[in-house]
Amino acid sequence: MLTHPGPADPQRVQDVACRAHPLQLRLPPGVALDRAVAETVEAAGFDAAWLWLQDLACTRLSYVIPAPPPGAGRVAFYSDTHVLGPGARIVAAGLHLGQGPQGAMLHCHGLWTDAGGALRMGHLRAEDSLLAQEAVVTGWGLDGAAFRQQPDAETGFDLFAPDARPSRHAGGLPARLVRLRPHQDLGDSIRRLAGPQTRHVAGLGSLIGTSFADAPGLPGPATEILILGRDGQDLRIASVGIEGRVGQGLLAPANLVCITAELLLIDGA
Repeated sequence: MLTHPGPADPQRVQDVACRAHPLQLRLPPGVALDRAVAETVEAAGFDAAWLWLQDLACTRLSYVIPAPPPGAGRVAFYSDTHVLGPGARIVAAGLHLGQGPQGAMLHCHGLWTDAGGALRMGHLRAEDSLLAQEAVVTGWGLDGAAFRQQPDAETGFDLFAPDARPSRHAGGLPARLVRLRPHQDLGDSIRRLAGPQTRHVAGLGSLIGTSFADAPGLPGPATEILILGRDGQDLRIASVGIEGRVGQGLLAPANLVCITAELLLIDGA
């Protein structure tokens, strides 16, 4: 267990209902990726979304990975920024578009390659990343709730938390935006939250080290993760640790959240 700088919030799981509408969007090249996403989602009529990015060429890709704690009580932090130039490619990435103090903001974890094809992973700095060409991406526009960034006394970070909002659209599939606080077991929490009607589980976050059922693990104190899918009730994830080593596989039992996990669960077809 890690000791966070602030008092533990008694609400360890935040779960807010919403509706999910399938999206297919075209993102323009040569524009900071955070702005490209926010403007394109807004044009589709939404201010919150989960998007899946796959096989996208970039002229610039900036990212960070977990780093040791800097002091002041925080249990982990971010590394200096790594920058990949022309030839970089997003292999697979997921992002939550939500709201921050200055408007739309996003949180993205993913896998990418450099110009030589070496696999990397991390937290995308979308404000400093550019697509090389127009890209088609898919995902879900969210209505009735959004992730909103707010100060988190427990961890000392500003984090996304689900926030109910007025509904603007008819239809869509029943869904839930979920945040897990530190020390919640990721796999067990999702199994408790997801019922037989749950068809999609998407999300990202951080763990206190990552243990796989079918691959070598990654040590803590912090690893970042992206959910790639589910095999039955088991999660397939990608993860990166402090040294930049990437792991992929089925999540083993007893993997505890480090800072946060931000999830979208969609019920129905």
